[in-house]
Amino acid sequence: MFRRFLAAGATVVMLTAAAMPSYAAAEKFTDVKPGSWYYEAVDYAVTEGLFNGTSATTFAPGKAMTRGMFVTVLGNKAGIDKPQLTESSFSDVKPGAWYAPGVEWAAQNGIVNGTGSGRFSPDRSVTREQMAAILYKYAEFTDCDLTVRAGMLDQFPDGNKTSGYAKYAMEWAITHKLLSGSGGKLDPQGTATRAQVAQIFYNARGLLAGGGSGPVDPTPSPVPTPSPSPAPDAPRIPITDEVRDKLKPNQDPEKILDYVLNGKHDDPTFSYDGTAAKWDPTLQNSNDTARDYFGSWDDIEDEIRGSSAVANGFVQTLTHSDSDRFYITAEESDGCFCLIYHPANKQDSPKMREVKSALQLPGTKRYENHLRYEGTGWAGPMEWGAYNGAAGIARKIESYLKDMHPDSKRYCITEPEPGIFYLLYSYGE
Repeated sequence: MFRRFLAAGATVVMLTAAAMPSYAAAEKFTDVKPGSWYYEAVDYAVTEGLFNGTSATTFAPGKAMTRGMFVTVLGNKAGIDKPQLTESSFSDVKPGAWYAPGVEWAAQNGIVNGTGSGRFSPDRSVTREQMAAILYKYAEFTDCDLTVRAGMLDQFPDGNKTSGYAKYAMEWAITHKLLSGSGGKLDPQGTATRAQVAQIFYNARGLLAGGGSGPVDPTPSPVPTPSPSPAPDAPRIPITDEVRDKLKPNQDPEKILDYVLNGKHDDPTFSYDGTAAKWDPTLQNSNDTARDYFGSWDDIEDEIRGSSAVANGFVQTLTHSDSDRFYITAEESDGCFCLIYHPANKQDSPKMREVKSALQLPGTKRYENHLRYEGTGWAGPMEWGAYNGAAGIARKIESYLKDMHPDSKRYCITEPEPGIFYLLYSYGE
């Protein structure tokens, strides 16, 4: 496995339990007393160079551990070459920050993903399930023991509160005794102190050395074979672990994308059979696009925010705007799913020209093709045969613009399929 920026002497800090020497580094800290439950762990962590004290004489064992701190400790354990890590993959991790090298190393090697919208949130307290997920990714990266005893979460009354992305990692961490319960509970969303993190790394000293003693009397379940990584342009909504944790039970990103692409034929409330538009991740960085938002996850679970409703709304937008390409994101900053779409550029068909010629609208109504990029009202579909051709479709459009929406000043007509027309109109101006 290719590993970037591992120093030649990295194994020096990955000693097995059998080779562990006697430490005395903790003696210099006035706030780490001999006999404290974390004394030996702090001793180990400081001696191995995983931690520094908060001053020459203090360790601050009760201070909260941030995401930046945690990844820095992990980078110290890996022996990364910090001077080589001068770039940053996240907008809120500035090159030169004390935690920047560890964060960049972890990002480049797939150990962390960030918290969405290009951020890492280095000052946010790290949660217990986040630590488990990061450590599991590190264990995978360094070819350590990934066996898991099934059903470990069931031992705790709140084990079912573990986020979906972290469940397997949590069971792995419990199996190998990296994490244990507190007061009989697992507390997956709880945060950790510096002393607790030192204890976690002390517990993991054998496991993360590359071989480890493995779980005690485990009944290992097979490590799941990872699915092949999709091609860069394969349809897949990018979801960070933090966003996936916030999604409501009826909001399944994979279902949303499947419904948009292929329709939902077993649901009579789903109005469309998917879209002809192509999946295009490059639209995320394009200026020639429009955006539509559906399915907030910041409120209570509701059917109007569920997978079918979100997908139906997206397909409607793609259809009436006559779009040829689209992309879907789920950003923490938006708090909902975002459709990024590109209306097609094509010449009017003969039938479209007939419809436009048949229209009789006052001069206050102006045709504007750019309405396809805006949040507008829309009507349709108007089928050529059902409306008796251009004259019937023109009369219907006139009715919408003159009688039903007299305040609308701009309009546009699209033909996403031959002979199928939609009217787009601006709201009162």
